[in-house]
Amino acid sequence: MYKNILSGICLILISSCSTLAFWSDDTDEENIEPIALKSIQNEFPISIKWKKSFKGESSLASFKPSFYSGNMFVADPEGNITSLNPQSGKINWKIALDRQLSSGMASGFGKLIVSDVNGFVIAINSETQEIIWEKNVGGEVLSNAKVTASLIIVKNSVGELIALNSNSGEQKWIYRSQLPALTIRGTGEPIIEEGIVFSSFDNGRLGAFQLDTGLFLWDAPISFVEGTSELENLIDADSSPVFAKQVVFATNYQGNLTAFDIAQKRPVWNSKSSSFQSPVVTSNMILVVQEDGSILSFSLADLSPSWVSKDYLRRQLSNGVIFKNLMLVGDLEGYIHAVNPLTGLTLGRKKVSRKPIISIVTFREFAYVVDQESNIFAINL
Repeated sequence: MYKNILSGICLILISSCSTLAFWSDDTDEENIEPIALKSIQNEFPISIKWKKSFKGESSLASFKPSFYSGNMFVADPEGNITSLNPQSGKINWKIALDRQLSSGMASGFGKLIVSDVNGFVIAINSETQEIIWEKNVGGEVLSNAKVTASLIIVKNSVGELIALNSNSGEQKWIYRSQLPALTIRGTGEPIIEEGIVFSSFDNGRLGAFQLDTGLFLWDAPISFVEGTSELENLIDADSSPVFAKQVVFATNYQGNLTAFDIAQKRPVWNSKSSSFQSPVVTSNMILVVQEDGSILSFSLADLSPSWVSKDYLRRQLSNGVIFKNLMLVGDLEGYIHAVNPLTGLTLGRKKVSRKPIISIVTFREFAYVVDQESNIFAINL
């Protein structure tokens, strides 16, 4: 499959004009109202299994559940940490940190990791619920941490990627990116693959670092600035990259969906895109939920464009997730839409909240939907 991707990349680079043409939007730019939903045949009914309400309001997608050792852990913006049974929603325990949080929960290796608005990263023992350590990292952490056996990896609001000792909170290494003059509030969490940390930055670049030492391996642009004003040159990468068959995909605002070859340490393909969300990878497709509500799709075999959906323009879509071979995505009116990733057709829909949907995650037999008022809904198809 990897050879097929590279072969397709060569063809697409030669005929790059054709890969960009389908992205143009002929809608009336003065129309700022969300597009009305089209009626659908509800082939995959969505059911709500349980709902739990937490405290605080946030538009950041980092306040989402984390799963560890069969349990579900939730941190809300007001500093409450809750352990639940993910199947029933029954609460196991709850503690209050008495501080406002800037990002939600990460978990693993017996630890729960959250961050507060004053720049402190906090490690909690998942069994005893006691604070193990806390460390100020010099800026708000607006995305979820990454937890390994020995390190906690975080990215702060001033463009720094930082590794902390998992047991003590001691800083092990740091990388400082060049922060542009104008950025959007929010950062994408890093990913770890094959002992390498991949992270996107507010300057529109993707960097690769050795996990244990922080050694800088390479970086490359997701896109280049093309405008004449600071606003036109705003190319924040506020989403996590994704990994597929030795290729890392990343998106940014007013930029591209770009494929980076790990072996070659450089970008090898891109297509025009503007997104705050991570690309969604299925077995044979890659999908991009754009900031204007349109959805792009490409074949993973050769990266050729497939379908484009404009059914959800200006509906402020959440991230997309693959669940039971469909892509779930939420919108500003609290609807969840189930989209066929092969055709772009919506095959299921349900209004689960009166508030905008902020994020969706999956775990085993359920998908978990978080709205703007920190309500969590466990849903199934």
